[in-house]
Amino acid sequence: MYDIIILGAGASGLIAAIHAARRGRRVLVVDHAEKVGKKLLVSGGGKCNITNKHISVSDYIGENNSFCQYALKQFTTESILDILHEANIKTEERTHGRIFCKKGANEIVAYLFKTSEDSGVHFSLNAEISEVSHTSHFLVKCEDRQYKSQHLLVATGGLAWPQIGATNLGYRIAKQFGHKVTPLKPALTGFILPQDSPLLNLHGISLNVQLHIKGKTSVIEEPLLFTHRGISGPSVLQASCFWGKGDIVAINFLPSKNVVLQMREPCNGKLLAKNLFMRFLPERLVKAIIPGYLSERKVAELGKKDRTAIAECIHAFPVCPDSCEGFSKAEVTMGGVDVGEINPRSMESLRLKGLFFSGEVIDITGKLGGYNIHWAFASGYIAGQYI
Repeated sequence: MYDIIILGAGASGLIAAIHAARRGRRVLVVDHAEKVGKKLLVSGGGKCNITNKHISVSDYIGENNSFCQYALKQFTTESILDILHEANIKTEERTHGRIFCKKGANEIVAYLFKTSEDSGVHFSLNAEISEVSHTSHFLVKCEDRQYKSQHLLVATGGLAWPQIGATNLGYRIAKQFGHKVTPLKPALTGFILPQDSPLLNLHGISLNVQLHIKGKTSVIEEPLLFTHRGISGPSVLQASCFWGKGDIVAINFLPSKNVVLQMREPCNGKLLAKNLFMRFLPERLVKAIIPGYLSERKVAELGKKDRTAIAECIHAFPVCPDSCEGFSKAEVTMGGVDVGEINPRSMESLRLKGLFFSGEVIDITGKLGGYNIHWAFASGYIAGQYI
């Protein structure tokens, strides 16, 4: 009989286990994976974008993103940096305040596992959960064993990256105990473009852009990458959190230059329009976004209407994606267990005493840049302190 069973050996489950065990609780972590922290190990290209220098409620999305306010105040960027300092894990700060583990994610995963064991946490790994039930206590059944506890923390993560073991277990458990689960969709993922899009067949090109979803987002300035099926890269991943079917995405391919002013320069008048803009943009991209009847003419021959049309092609190219890439390409899951049925100061269910949730399984999603791993730690920390 345990005091607490934690389902999920990711960032959220491990930090919760450590803090609960340090409070004298008998803790068991159960996971179907053969080792802990699998998603942490592959995040950030293996470098693990563990947090961000600047974190606020506005960096999170959900039906009620203010739910995360208490956890973020209790577990700040400095809280994670203190853990990394204690573990002697060196970090590096990149653009937009993103903080990475300098030597790789394996360091933080090894630290969390060792600290858990040193704190007295028990583990049952490679354990496929077949049933979870509750009477006077929680009962977790695996294939050849079962465990009992007074409290249960669901820290199973979301549907993103099924190739490393993501499942819908957490959502099924939530629904089983009467919780509402808001609609789930892949987020921080690329866009698939229509088959007739001029932006197809540009795979391999990468450049810094400004991008926004018309009527929805402010301008996002980050790199964009062309893929075999559409567009990706940090700018698109950010936009995927806000995009809905039918939304138009406007792309400024040359934010550092004013296209109209370039065409007004007397020295550029004898150049073909395409040759002028191939000074700043890849040739394949220029040919794809500027129609031939404009790009093949000399700049001096272009009228005001033509120059405006070229400027719009470069500074506000419209894209209407067919869809987002699926969960296999997504970094996180949007939607999840309804926060209206969870106490933000404890992560305990308001429907069933003793049941807790933390991390990605909850309807809180961070933007790109370390916000989701930070939320996993912050919500796990609150649960671990309270259970």
